[in-house]
Amino acid sequence: QVELTVKGGKVVSCKATQYPDHRRTSVSINQQALPMLEREVVMVQSAKVHMISGATLTSRAYVASLVDAIQQALQ
Repeated sequence: QVELTVKGGKVVSCKATQYPDHRRTSVSINQQALPMLEREVVMVQSAKVHMISGATLTSRAYVASLVDAIQQALQ
């Protein structure tokens, strides 16, 4: 689950609030991939971010949640 903070029509932060943390592998992948995804969203100001190599499932789930958060922010 992703939470967006929008100020003045721009995304100023994008934070994963819920993510898999029940396996060591998930924790390791998410510790590396989530900050990269969060920075890229703020930089590109959209959900069109690059998938993180080795974290494809995390990247896809993040983008899906991000799209939902953007749609909610626009309502």
